[in-house]
Amino acid sequence: MAGIGALLVSVSMVTPSCGSSAAKGPDTLKVNTTELGASIIGFNGATPVEISICKGTITKIKALPNQESPRYLQEVLSSGLLDKLVGKTVKEAKETQLDAVSGATYTSSALIENIQLGLEQVKEN
Repeated sequence: MAGIGALLVSVSMVTPSCGSSAAKGPDTLKVNTTELGASIIGFNGATPVEISICKGTITKIKALPNQESPRYLQEVLSSGLLDKLVGKTVKEAKETQLDAVSGATYTSSALIENIQLGLEQVKEN
């Protein structure tokens, strides 16, 4: 199973509320697409993301270090693309159509593909 090492799961016995920035526990999971999505290329290279999920709901999606042009990456971040799935369940997020950002099409398309790939790794409960 290629890429299994890219799925990072944070588990501990403490379960603070999902709103806590330090939330870790059996209901908290982080999916990192650095290895899994290494072949997904934006304008200048790989565009990995980290998806944080608490109790089946997406709490944050962030772009991980990449070689994208800061200008294009900023276009995507400013558009709110990475925030569009926050608050949705994994199932809802998988069913949501995300659109590429005009002016940063390659970067945003690659980020979207990484998000979709990461979500596919999460089993819905």
